[in-house]
Amino acid sequence: MTVRSRPIRTLFAGVLVLAALVVTGGAVSARAEVPHAALPSDLHVDWTRMVVSRQELICLALNDYWEARGQDTRGRVAVAQVVLNRARDPRFPDSICGVVTENRSQRAGLCQFSWWCDGRSDDPDETAAWRQSVLLAKSLLTRNNAISDLTGGALWYHNRDVNPAWSGRLEFAVRVGDHYFYRETGPRVLQAGAPPQTFADWTEEQALDQVANSGE
Repeated sequence: MTVRSRPIRTLFAGVLVLAALVVTGGAVSARAEVPHAALPSDLHVDWTRMVVSRQELICLALNDYWEARGQDTRGRVAVAQVVLNRARDPRFPDSICGVVTENRSQRAGLCQFSWWCDGRSDDPDETAAWRQSVLLAKSLLTRNNAISDLTGGALWYHNRDVNPAWSGRLEFAVRVGDHYFYRETGPRVLQAGAPPQTFADWTEEQALDQVANSGE
């Protein structure tokens, strides 16, 4: 891993430990605002091809920057897919920003992704790394992209150096880079039928459904 001016931040002192299966109430953000960061001035984004807003893209890019930028491309995509899988699962917030700022414990410093409530600035401090994070988010959120979910629908993951108790209640999906990814045992809770190949496809389908339902 390249030496950074600041460490990649993960939950619970360097290990990302995602929530267990039981939902104990609504999702509450530890902070009132949503993540903000300036996009690279030399990076063009064709917003007509994006399936989400500027803010949603920034949220996914910031999560990659603080959680996964030390991984290779496949590892970073896998971490991003967990965020996208949660955003389309009814038990989690229904937006990317909602997922990365979620704090079910309602206690400061215990967010699902610790960079959001660790009391430090969230501004990216490495220009080249931030550009890579934005490019990754852009690729995943572009309409009609062909980036499939290599985690197989995973909603949880942890670093390979730990063995959290909650992992025993889940089905191991795949190892990508330094992380093990998990999904539920038994029937999945996502919408009936096979899930769309990409988050972008799913977002497009939701928009079409809303248009169709508005005419009823």
